[in-house]
Amino acid sequence: MDVSQDVLYGLQLSGKDIVIEDSVYIQLLQGARCSLEKTNLNPTSFIIDKQLQDDLKLSDVHEKKALFGLASFLLECAKQNVTLDEIRAVLEESNFSPKRIQHFLDVYHQYKDSIRRNLARISSFEKAQIVDVNWRLDYNIKNSQSDKVNQLSYLVDLHTLHPGESEIKIVSMTCSLEQLQDLVGKLKDAVRCVEKQVSS
Repeated sequence: MDVSQDVLYGLQLSGKDIVIEDSVYIQLLQGARCSLEKTNLNPTSFIIDKQLQDDLKLSDVHEKKALFGLASFLLECAKQNVTLDEIRAVLEESNFSPKRIQHFLDVYHQYKDSIRRNLARISSFEKAQIVDVNWRLDYNIKNSQSDKVNQLSYLVDLHTLHPGESEIKIVSMTCSLEQLQDLVGKLKDAVRCVEKQVSS
């Protein structure tokens, strides 16, 4: 399981008995779990809100980083539906004591389903649907760094609709001919894969 450096640092702080006492660790883990059951949860990042800091009486920067690490790791584990053995391996690498590992695993096992249900309710976590595509070809004669560029570029607008929303959002990108050909090739491969699965 891949874990970012910031999350790994927070986990390593959480695993150190010298930095985070057992009672504080339990409090941080419960705070992380509670924050992930909120209805306004962001599935891509965890931000420590002021209310949570006040509730947990967080003053030390190490405690805040430990909370961030625990909550982010718990979120990622639930999002990826990670096994207990995979979690144990990461926590052992972060120098968690067996007691702290077991406590984390107990919380994860008990609340994984409710965190996953909360993730499923979040519209930004659900996949957007492409409803339209617009494109145009631009020819750049020169730019601010060079007098002569003479380069073709394609401007592509993907019109997307998120489940539960009525407003269409536009995702814009610029690409060269080679990049556009690569994108079209990958989309054709995806279509063939889906058609193959449907026919079998």
